[in-house]
Amino acid sequence: MNKVSVKKYISNTRIAKYLKKNFSDSLYGMLNMMIASLDGFLLNVLLVRFLSYEDLGNYKLFFSVINMLIIFSINGLNTSVAKSIAKKYRRFFIKAIKISGLFSLIASLVLIILSVSYYRGIDVKYALLAASFMVPIYFGFNIWESFYYGERQFKKVLLLNTAIAVTRFAACGSILFFYRNYLLTIIVYLLIVSLYNLIFSLLIWKRVSKEEPRPDKDRELIKHGFKLTGASAVSVIAKNIERIILDAVSNATMVGIYSVISVFPTFIKNSLKTLVNVPTVKLAAHPEKDNRIIIKKGLYIIFSSGVILFIIFWFITPFLLKFFFKVDDPDMIRYGKLMLVPLIFMPTNLVIKYMCSYQGSGNSVLKLYTTTDIVKLAMLAIFIPLFKINGIIIALILGEFFSFLILIIWFIRSNKKFGIGWKKD
Repeated sequence: MNKVSVKKYISNTRIAKYLKKNFSDSLYGMLNMMIASLDGFLLNVLLVRFLSYEDLGNYKLFFSVINMLIIFSINGLNTSVAKSIAKKYRRFFIKAIKISGLFSLIASLVLIILSVSYYRGIDVKYALLAASFMVPIYFGFNIWESFYYGERQFKKVLLLNTAIAVTRFAACGSILFFYRNYLLTIIVYLLIVSLYNLIFSLLIWKRVSKEEPRPDKDRELIKHGFKLTGASAVSVIAKNIERIILDAVSNATMVGIYSVISVFPTFIKNSLKTLVNVPTVKLAAHPEKDNRIIIKKGLYIIFSSGVILFIIFWFITPFLLKFFFKVDDPDMIRYGKLMLVPLIFMPTNLVIKYMCSYQGSGNSVLKLYTTTDIVKLAMLAIFIPLFKINGIIIALILGEFFSFLILIIWFIRSNKKFGIGWKKD
């Protein structure tokens, strides 16, 4: 690699301005993710402190079901809205809300069916019934964030999400402290988010309602949204299925125990995504070949960071579990430590995935993401029925490891198209 040419490239005034603006936008995005992660972590602390393992398991089971049903809202329309706004066509926002809200009624119907059939014998059925009335707004009107992203109002997104997080945490925290009731906590959680979604969306609706609709453009964007929804289906299922399978082969108490030991690995994973996202976005300012060379040279360091992260948390996790959740059970502490093993491969996997997303290799994103998600889903489906919580741990470790192999092989092979060999340049 020609270091002089790269240095000259970076020092170019236009590129410097791009990086400055990109970093500013990334900073707001990073803060947004940090607030979401911190809000989720603190709420988890309260859930563990004030609920039994069975109630905690039912709470987590409920949100696993809800999060999977987001597919019915045609969640790919969020990306279509951001795309349309970026191209100065704001009226599509109204069309997207109507479609998402109507299709969310299917999710409402599914929730009602589940509450009177599969989950009729447990209290979570009441939460499912209550959610069936709110889902069209909870899902259908959550496109406001994509609208503001399309307008590049990253600071506004941060402030609005902060308002939601503070209100939701204060309300849910109060209910947990005074009533220790997971059903009421779920209802208030959904109600607050739904109300904010409705208010923010109606304000945008009023702004764009006078603009002329463009039917041809609408059809193109709707088709795009449906395609993205189909492409994300495997990923959505893979991210939420483990608790549902675990409950099917054991009980809600086991789901609650798993939810406790997964708090720190999930928090670390979300924080890692935030940390990795910013530098990879900045690297996107380079031509793809230069970007790939930089990543290739730093690959050993990136992998080593995963190993170091794993070692550090391997030793401090027992203390964290005891301090935050008063966990003394040796089996739970062992589970919590083993849940950290995927961290070894995660930094490398995230860097390669983000590089693929931000660069010209974006055409490979769907193939790579779907392949790695299918692998993880298959591991969960095989091992959870056999080994329950241990099965989840085995599946997550193998899933991340196989994803690592797939991504590394793709990275090495696709580098050849840019004349980049594996040996030192």
